[in-house]
Amino acid sequence: MGEIPFPRGVRDLMPNEAIARNEVMEKIERVYRSFGFLPIYTPYMESLDVLKAKEVIGEENKLIFELRDQNNGLRYDHTVGLARYISMHNSMPLPFKRYAIGTVWRMDEPQRMRLREFAQADVDILGGDPIKANAEALATVCKAMDALGLDYTIRLNSRQTVDIFMEKIGLKEQTQKIMRIMDKADKIGNEGVIKELSAMGVRDDAIDQISALVGVSGSNDERIKKINAMAGSDGACTEISGTLELLQRYEIKGKYMVDPSIVRGIDYYTGIVVETLDNTGVAGNSSICSGGRYDNLVSRFSESKLPGVGFSIGIDRVLDVIKFSESKKRTYSRAFVAYIKEQNYDYALGVALKLRGAGIEVDLNQASRNISNQLSYASSLGIPYSIVVGPKEQESSKVKLRDMNTGDESEMSVDEAIARISK
Repeated sequence: MGEIPFPRGVRDLMPNEAIARNEVMEKIERVYRSFGFLPIYTPYMESLDVLKAKEVIGEENKLIFELRDQNNGLRYDHTVGLARYISMHNSMPLPFKRYAIGTVWRMDEPQRMRLREFAQADVDILGGDPIKANAEALATVCKAMDALGLDYTIRLNSRQTVDIFMEKIGLKEQTQKIMRIMDKADKIGNEGVIKELSAMGVRDDAIDQISALVGVSGSNDERIKKINAMAGSDGACTEISGTLELLQRYEIKGKYMVDPSIVRGIDYYTGIVVETLDNTGVAGNSSICSGGRYDNLVSRFSESKLPGVGFSIGIDRVLDVIKFSESKKRTYSRAFVAYIKEQNYDYALGVALKLRGAGIEVDLNQASRNISNQLSYASSLGIPYSIVVGPKEQESSKVKLRDMNTGDESEMSVDEAIARISK
């Protein structure tokens, strides 16, 4: 058929890449479970009435993959599905701590660090004390990033702070539109932000004040004091300072910085908002973990008002940061069972089954090839041990165990081989 067509914004993974991906998700899931978060399942598709309910994600609606001739779309994130879920299953004990690790889709323009199909690892807390929930959820994703060995900086702001500031400078009614422009600062730069604010009709003096807010500098304490002064309120940064104070107790390895330029483009955020910078520079300006507080999202689908907060690690961006394509692990197998003659296959199969029953991952020769080629196959995959069986081993009910790294081999019972490999 000539050149095989392949969709834009998606990617295939080689076995070593897929294994690295699985191990990253397993490490994250172990941390999430250790914090008491619970798994639920929501489908890959949601009704468009849910995805677009009352402009839940605002201008991001254009990024939803809509299914042709159906009133459904692929999920944009895990959060909207959670809000719909909790509205339909409202008997869950509160606060409800949930995690979700899986694929989401966005009809974005594909580019470096921006795919159309990608995986996210979310934690969310619905209900509870806002400051405590903020710190707990944020600490959870930070500990997961610590487990992955990432070097990162949390950039943190609060929509409440921005609301107070905008009211102070007389732009309360235009806050949402202004925040959407501020959110594009990484893409269009400060000059681009000023240009779009001016085109929107924002007063020059107000633009100067917004630029001063975004450009605030100093330590976190100094930034908080300056922001409070700009907003004309000592309590403008209450949520920020309270969350950071409690976050210190978790002793995360990453850094954190108060950054008024962080507002997040999705409309459902109401409080704290976070983006995470990869300090190695591999991810550039792309956030490897983001999220925030959304106190009104659940009420879009039900009569109840249930505040929530959640953060999400971008699996695919993290994979690129850790250079997963360079991973040397090409198999899960710890042993490869080879046999010399075809009549030894049944015995070899029995050996493989016994090792698997002992919890050892085992590959078994399935091709008609000589013993040299079988061992070359095991070596090419990096399998640490080979077990060779032939007429002699079959007759004595033993095996020949070879360490593929050193070349050392010795004859022993199957149980002895299990003990050696298990070490």
